[in-house]
Amino acid sequence: MPSIWKYASASVIGTSHVKNNSECQDFSLSRTLPVPDSEDIFIAVVSDGAGSAPLSHEGSQLACSLFVSKMELFLQSGGSINQITLSIVSDWLEDFQSEILNLSNESGLSPRDYACTFLTAIIGPEDSVFAQIGDGAIVISVPDSPDEYNYVYWPQKGEYENMTFFATDPGANNKLAFGYQKGVIEEVALFSDGLERLALNFTQQEPHAPFFRPMFVPLRSTEVDETGMAQQLSLALQQYLASDKVNDRTDDDKTLILATRRRSSD
Repeated sequence: MPSIWKYASASVIGTSHVKNNSECQDFSLSRTLPVPDSEDIFIAVVSDGAGSAPLSHEGSQLACSLFVSKMELFLQSGGSINQITLSIVSDWLEDFQSEILNLSNESGLSPRDYACTFLTAIIGPEDSVFAQIGDGAIVISVPDSPDEYNYVYWPQKGEYENMTFFATDPGANNKLAFGYQKGVIEEVALFSDGLERLALNFTQQEPHAPFFRPMFVPLRSTEVDETGMAQQLSLALQQYLASDKVNDRTDDDKTLILATRRRSSD
C-alpha cells in the first residue's frame, strides 16, 4: 500500500565550505513507517555539523542514523507516539554521546570535534513528537489555515548570534527541547541554520510563509515511490539549494526536508 505521506529532501554544501575544501557537514534522514490498520508514521531528522569541528559530518550522520534506528525499533515493537517521552529521547541522547565518546577515543580527538545540532519530527495520524537541540527549525502547517505555518521551536542561539548548542555538549540534556502535540499535522518542514534567513522572519519571529507555499504546492501532486519519496522533486530541491539565488543569501551548508499528506485537490 503506498504511503499517504509524500516527502522530498536535499542537503547541499555551502560555498564557504567549497572554498575551504571541506565537505558538507549537514545530514538528514526521512522515513515512512507502516502501521497495521492505520496511516503511516513519518519520521524526519536533520543534523548540522559545526563548521569548526573537523569530524562534525560524522557526528551529524551518527545522530540521524542512531535516532531513526531507535525510533523505528520502538514503534515497530508496539510503542506509540504518545509513549515517546522526554526520558526516552534523553536516553537516546546519552547513547549518542557514548558512541561519540568511543569514536573520539579511537581517533584521539575530543567529542567537540564531532559537534552537531539535532532536530526531529515524528508525526502520526493524530499526534506528533518533536525534539531539538541547537539552531535550525521545524515548521508545521496551521490546521485551520493550511497555507499558513507555525514554528515548533525557534532556533536556539548562544550568547552571540553565531553560537548555538550541540548534541555532543556535556550539558545537552539541559538544552533538549521536547514536545508532544495532539492533533492532525498535514505538512512539515525541517531545515538547518543555513536556511534560517530565507525561511524565517526574524523581525516578526515567525515562518516566512512565501518561502514554504511554493515548496509544498508541487509536492502535493508529484509522483512518489512506494515509501512516499519524491525522487525528482528531491533533485529539483537540491538544484534550488545550490542555485545562485540561494547562495547569494547564505554561504553555509543547507538542508531541507518537506513532507505533506495533503493532496493538490484539498
